[in-house]
Amino acid sequence: MNQPKIKFFTSSVGESIAYAVHGAGPYLVVPAWWVSHLELDWQSEDYRHFFEALAEHHTIVRYDRPGTGLSNRERVSFELEDEVKILAELIEHIGIKNCSLLGISCGGPAAVVYAHRYPHRIDKLVFIGSFVDGNDIGNDDIQQALCALVLAHWGVGAKAIIDLFDPDMITEQRKVMGKTHKNSASSNMACSLLKLTFEMDVKETAKKLIKPTLVLHRNKDKTVSMDAGRQLAAMIPNAEFKSIEGRAHLPWIGVEAEHFVKAILSFTEAYQLPNKINVNQFICSGDFWTLSYNQKTVHIKDMLGLHDLASLIANPGQELHVRFLATGENGPTGMNINQTELLDKQALKEYRQRLAELKDEKIEASQAGDDGLYQDLEQEQDALNDALNQALGLSGRQRVFSSDDERARKSISARIRSSIERIGAVHPALADHFNQSIRTGQFCSYNAPSELHWQTRD
Repeated sequence: MNQPKIKFFTSSVGESIAYAVHGAGPYLVVPAWWVSHLELDWQSEDYRHFFEALAEHHTIVRYDRPGTGLSNRERVSFELEDEVKILAELIEHIGIKNCSLLGISCGGPAAVVYAHRYPHRIDKLVFIGSFVDGNDIGNDDIQQALCALVLAHWGVGAKAIIDLFDPDMITEQRKVMGKTHKNSASSNMACSLLKLTFEMDVKETAKKLIKPTLVLHRNKDKTVSMDAGRQLAAMIPNAEFKSIEGRAHLPWIGVEAEHFVKAILSFTEAYQLPNKINVNQFICSGDFWTLSYNQKTVHIKDMLGLHDLASLIANPGQELHVRFLATGENGPTGMNINQTELLDKQALKEYRQRLAELKDEKIEASQAGDDGLYQDLEQEQDALNDALNQALGLSGRQRVFSSDDERARKSISARIRSSIERIGAVHPALADHFNQSIRTGQFCSYNAPSELHWQTRD
């Protein structure tokens, strides 16, 4: 994977914040930890491999907090609320409706507060080497000594912290990480951010969380003790705790990194074990669908037609009336309704919303020089425009028909075709399969070989 594209947005207080979005699948947002640098961190092979593995199943969002990396290096306020506000504004800026949060180390408390404040946007929570109370990291003497060392001599301070991060790290890796730390923030900024870490306290907020939570912690972590990790898991109702062998603090360091990746992906239901590679899936999770077919898994954004396809493949060989697909009511009823619209208001709204998204996606594809993706997006746009042209008259008002069944037939057929075309852009073999096995009309059906089985959850 190449260097993810780095972008910027301006916070509500005028700070320039650097962020990167890469991968495919449901969003996994990573709240910023102590000091980071989007470019320099990515040059670390261990770091890069860790997030590349997650990005095979999730759209990863990383960013540099104010005062560090490529973000605004000037910062005057050091409160937990500042961290939560930046996280919230970034999620809003990107347009994320639902996501899971991966709180690593001191990024955990911000994840706790955000998840409590915006539960409707959170799918799941994962914490690694994190805590609920900064005082659990060390007593006052340790905290003051560490801050004084960083402030007095940033190079020596960085070395001391790296010794805590991984006592077993080889000399060359220590040099690279130390250089990255020093280039990620000034000594004054690093000291102020350390103090902020020690002052974080989210015990009462953690008790109020209602989302599925996984807490991962190395059993010999010298930076944040496993007792602090257990305390975090104990505070969050019904949280799952799992210890992992090792002494390193950061999850991408050491041979145990693979265990962290597998645990995260298994918990977020994005990881398939090797012995399940042949399982076909058509599963909706938040704003994304996981589609697995012929040993290939892809993730695409939610569309109405995908729900229709899920209903059909969940009932192979059965003819489902279009009214059932449109409303959930079994048909036909034999009733005709005069002056009915071809597309219901919800379908019309979603068609127009998707067209607006396609416009932006085409601009991004054009700027990236991705002609293949641009053509796929244009085909989907044409299909949606055809459906809208059939539904709307020259005045832009809905066309009406005398038959409720006819309205449903045309609406369902259009959105199924549009969804199959969208699937074809990322999984041609699956689109070909659906083109051969899906039949539309007043009655729709899915006819596939008897040995083909699907996991569905609509």
